[in-house]
Amino acid sequence: YACAAGKGRQPAKTEMEKLQLNNRDDPSQNIDAREGVRQLARIIHALHDEAKDKPFELEMSWLCEESGWKHKGVPRDVIKDSVEWAKKDIEEAEEEDEESDEEMEG
Repeated sequence: YACAAGKGRQPAKTEMEKLQLNNRDDPSQNIDAREGVRQLARIIHALHDEAKDKPFELEMSWLCEESGWKHKGVPRDVIKDSVEWAKKDIEEAEEEDEESDEEMEG
């Protein structure tokens, strides 16, 4: 299950539903809270259209073992690292797409 609100909520919800959040058959495949932050940063940045959308600053909160099971803001350094990873991951995926397009044309 997933929930998203605001502009782009449907594609964001679709991408979140693809994540392994509650695999009861093999719990070792589930992602942890930090990996969830990374994946959400990737989803949000991938859906953001710089040509049409305003610049934004990503803020997140979590309720997990790492936060002592209390609702708290995700530490800024975790968000910063996640955003850097997300942008790099998106860039690499776009480069792979361009390479495969060139191979198909050539």
